[in-house]
Amino acid sequence: MEDKQDKSFTILLISDAKSKIKKFKISFNLLRGLFVFAVIIVAAVAILVSNLFVTRQKLQDKIAEVERIEYKINYKTIELDNLERKTSEIETKTRILENYLKEVEDLDRMVRDITGEGGFENEVAVYTSDLNANIDLENDPDEIFYYSISQDHELEDIDALLDELLMVAPEMQEKLAEDKEKMEDHIYMLEHTPSIWPTWGRVTSPFGVRRWGRIHQGLDIANSVGTPIKSSASGVVILAEYYGGYGNKVMVYHGFGYTTVYAHLSRFMVNVGDQVKQGDTIGLMGNTGFSTGPHLHYEVRVEGTPKDPMDFLP
Repeated sequence: MEDKQDKSFTILLISDAKSKIKKFKISFNLLRGLFVFAVIIVAAVAILVSNLFVTRQKLQDKIAEVERIEYKINYKTIELDNLERKTSEIETKTRILENYLKEVEDLDRMVRDITGEGGFENEVAVYTSDLNANIDLENDPDEIFYYSISQDHELEDIDALLDELLMVAPEMQEKLAEDKEKMEDHIYMLEHTPSIWPTWGRVTSPFGVRRWGRIHQGLDIANSVGTPIKSSASGVVILAEYYGGYGNKVMVYHGFGYTTVYAHLSRFMVNVGDQVKQGDTIGLMGNTGFSTGPHLHYEVRVEGTPKDPMDFLP
């Protein structure tokens, strides 16, 4: 029996009738080897094509995921832009309301300066809110960052409240401006009304009728020579000279019909035309003129008519 390994195949090549026949002899082993090689090549190509298909599919998935992330990033950018715009609007409105509140505080300060109490102290407060949105990240690893929708609602509520306040603020500002002007006028009048003691000491002679029917037109306050004499209200000095029985005399005109007189001074501390504020020292107590001892003769005149100074003193 002939061994298969010794078998061979003969291939005849005939191009035309006149040509010589060409013979090729191929052994069985070579043919089998070529077949195995072809099978391997086909299998390799199939595997390569399969891998290329899988890789392409994964690449498409990655591209889709990147596009999805890019979309969410763009969406997030828009959200953050809106959040920044809302925050900027709220900050602007807050600054406007703070200006209105400052006017309230100024008026409140005036009230407390006059009364020494009351006003809105410990009641007026500026309520602030952290306008920086705290972004809450979701736990889903497949999702990218998102801030809580409640934060957006909170900003909307703040913005709506500010809008309501801004609607009534102009009317409030106008009313506050009127009240402030009236208060300033009231303060000015108080400062120019004789309302503080011009010096300290012992009252030796009140305002009114003395013995023998003489009228005492002022208030005598006794103390030692050199005791400071203060203006009982703001005004302008209209007289500062020696004046008969008054001795060294200072007169201050305060406006609103008020004039005050300070007599028997030992020394002048002001000159005619000087502007003085309530509480400023205008002279020193003395014993000049018709005086039985060191004291201040103090008068309050309204439209030129002497009034009891005690009616103006605290």
